[in-house]
Order: sequence, then structure tokens, then C-alpha cells
Amino acid sequence: MAYNFRFKRSNLYAGASTKDEGMASLVILRSGEDVVAIEVEQVLAEQEIVIKQLADPVPKPMGIAGVTILGDGGIMAIADVIELVDLSLDRTELNSNLWQNILETTDFDEETDPTVLIVDDSITVRELLSMTFNKVGYRVEQARDGQEAWEKLRSGLPCDLVFCDVEMPRMDGLELLSRLQQDEDLQDLPVAMLTSRGRTRHKQMAIELGAKGYFTKPYLEEALLEAAQRMLNGEVLVK
Repeated sequence: MAYNFRFKRSNLYAGASTKDEGMASLVILRSGEDVVAIEVEQVLAEQEIVIKQLADPVPKPMGIAGVTILGDGGIMAIADVIELVDLSLDRTELNSNLWQNILETTDFDEETDPTVLIVDDSITVRELLSMTFNKVGYRVEQARDGQEAWEKLRSGLPCDLVFCDVEMPRMDGLELLSRLQQDEDLQDLPVAMLTSRGRTRHKQMAIELGAKGYFTKPYLEEALLEAAQRMLNGEVLVK
């Protein structure tokens, strides 16, 4: 059975052909340098969704990040792009070993679990990042844009690390960085930018405003988690 997978636009590189005989609908997935094509039943318009995790006793299938409930009450599976690429390239064992190493070296307890604040105007990105950090023991808070993040941090939200988009409504990531640097209580809070803007100009501006890391979408989960741990240890990952 084929699923109608929904993807972030940054991960969708090919649209659907018409449903004429002999034609197929494909999406092209990219993870790092790897690119694969997957046939799907159809390609639908992009829309924001709320991702719900599969709870026990239902095991999470490989290649599925979770599910969402549609407006008509139907349930739709949500694809995990990185896992689908790994499955197609027979790298599931390697990926499992990478996650095991991360889980073994990330030793948090209930008293010291670090809190990461995810700042992005895309609810899909926020939910996916929240799942990534939750499964290795982080506490996660979310903000829809820089303004909401600034208000939460100024009101005393406990936070050890921030991952922030650059382009957002009301207050963008660079303005948030600037405000944090001017605040005596928040200027040492490590902030990493996670954005589709990979130009040197954006990166340089973020570095000058105090960003400790700069990552572009799409990202590798294990690389992001490793970077988060290094920043919590005081490392600056960009110069």
C-alpha cells in the first residue's frame, strides 16, 4: 500500500506527474549528499500539521516520524526523510549504532536535564526538533518566532540552549540574537541558528551577533545532537 507522505518544502525536489497511464508520482529525498526517489500515490499541497508520536504498545515503523490527524478526522502517516534514505541505502544498522552511541554518551538525569528552546515559525520543524531532543533526554520548549522566544526568556523561562531560525515574522533570529547579547542575564546563553539560509552573509551576521553554531536545513539529527552537547560544554562551533 502506498502512503501520501507530506514533506517540508526544503526536502521536496520533484512534483507529481499527471496520472496518465505509464506515469508515476515521485518525490526526491535528500539527506546530506544522498539523493533517492520514492514513488508515492500522489503529491498533495503543502500545509502545516501537528505531528503526534506513536505511543506504546504501537512500535514506530522505520521511515515514519509519527502521524497527523486531518481535517476530516482521517489519520495520515508522516515520513521521516532521513530514515527513508537510510532504508533505501541499507544503512539502518549504521544509523542504529549512531543513535546508540548518542544515547550512551548523553547522560542526563531528572535534576539536570538541559532545556532546549526551539524557535521557528514552522510548526512542523518545531515538532520534529522536539521529537529529536526529547528522545535523548532533553526538556523542550517552543516559540513561534523571536518575539515569543524573547518574551519567554525575559520572563524567566529556564533554558540551557536555543536553536533558532533566521527568517521569522515579528522578530527574526538575528534580532533575537542581538537582544540576547545586550541582556546581562542572557548574553551567555548558547544560541545556534538552524535555517535554510546558507549564504556566507547570513552566517557572518549571526557569528558577529554571538551565535555559537550555524546549521542549514535539511539537517542530520545525530550531527545536531552532537553539536548541542558540545555547545552545552562551552564550545563555539563557528568562527
